[in-house]
Amino acid sequence: MFDLMPQPGYRLARPPLIQALAQVRYPLRARLQTLDGVAPVQDRLEPLFPYMAEQQVQQVSLLVSPGADAQAESQTSRSWRFTDDVGWALALAADSATLSVGPQYGSFDEFAHRFRSILGALAEAGGVARCDRLGVRYINIAEVPVASPTEWRNWFRAELTGWSTANVIGADTTLVTALTQTQLTARPVGVLSGPPVDVQGIIRHGHIPPNTTVPGVVPIQPQGAAFLLDMDLFVEAPQPFDVESLTSQLNLLHSQIDGFFRWALAPGGEAYFGLEEQR
Repeated sequence: MFDLMPQPGYRLARPPLIQALAQVRYPLRARLQTLDGVAPVQDRLEPLFPYMAEQQVQQVSLLVSPGADAQAESQTSRSWRFTDDVGWALALAADSATLSVGPQYGSFDEFAHRFRSILGALAEAGGVARCDRLGVRYINIAEVPVASPTEWRNWFRAELTGWSTANVIGADTTLVTALTQTQLTARPVGVLSGPPVDVQGIIRHGHIPPNTTVPGVVPIQPQGAAFLLDMDLFVEAPQPFDVESLTSQLNLLHSQIDGFFRWALAPGGEAYFGLEEQR
């Protein structure tokens, strides 16, 4: 998706990552809404996620027919939340599974290992045979220091911070929000050439005011002003629920996100977030 030169591996001493997510969607598997149906999946995932809790979501829809009053119909969907003692979580529903982790994120290798284990459990114990959508999303929120309210302008490249960081805004003017969303599509290549659909990407970036709610598995609400870099890449098309192929696609989607984030960092950001290259 991005025309970027390969970069050496790196790590950040103070990463702005708030939430990393990987999601797979599949045709409805009704048995995953029952305890008996989800039990084999729980058994497979217990070493990674020892705790499971039930979640119920009530959905209300209106039924309208000519000459009659509208009637409300309520349905309750059942899903499950798997967790551990570190901060990893899995939201498992009858039609989707979402792996998420917050600042406890350590490495992509661990992230990919857990997601592959989830795919394996769904395929072998959950009876899932088809994938309808596979996506990876990384949400970075770098809060602006109160003592240095303009320091964020040096963290990311000017292509991302935009004209609002130039000497255009008056001295008595306060920047409240400068948020941009870009949507991309790219022809699939390599292991992504299987699905008959383009790879899609949504990149959101910019300055956000205090108490802005950023959607996620758990909504995020920074207390102070911050710079948001939210990168979401996905493939949306029916394909076989092949664990190896889906894991390879996960790896490639992440590599594009990782490459874009590394490109986005300006020298000031490299210093602020404590970048260390690993060769």
